[in-house]
Amino acid sequence: AEAEQHATRQELMGENTYCTSLAGEELGRVKTWGNHPRRRTDFELASPTKMCDLPQHLLEPIFINAAAKRGTKVRFDTEYLDHEQDDKGVTVSVRDRLTGETYNIRCKYLIGADGANSKVVADAGLPLEGKMGVSGAINVHFDADL
Repeated sequence: AEAEQHATRQELMGENTYCTSLAGEELGRVKTWGNHPRRRTDFELASPTKMCDLPQHLLEPIFINAAAKRGTKVRFDTEYLDHEQDDKGVTVSVRDRLTGETYNIRCKYLIGADGANSKVVADAGLPLEGKMGVSGAINVHFDADL
């Protein structure tokens, strides 16, 4: 519910626009995100919810606040090294990127939210379907007077 308040609704996500620069000549547009009339039904049948766009800089604080309210200790500047799982949980080895200190964290669950080239997924031996790493993505948030 909170995420939906900050997200761009599907009907407003309509097109990807290709330009020579941010304020430059438009080269073309492609209807995307299930907004093309020939694809909308495919998207509606694929999920019980509508698609929306919520960039990481808006979604991450929502996740962190929800997790922290439930007692989760949230760490930043921390690098995953490896893990060992047993019947009672997971021991995760991490490195503090600011101090270089390496230490273990004991937890019930390990969530690897680090993409298709995830070290967590690889270390856990989880299978992925399809071709991975076909493109890169960078989130850039800025204000400009164009």
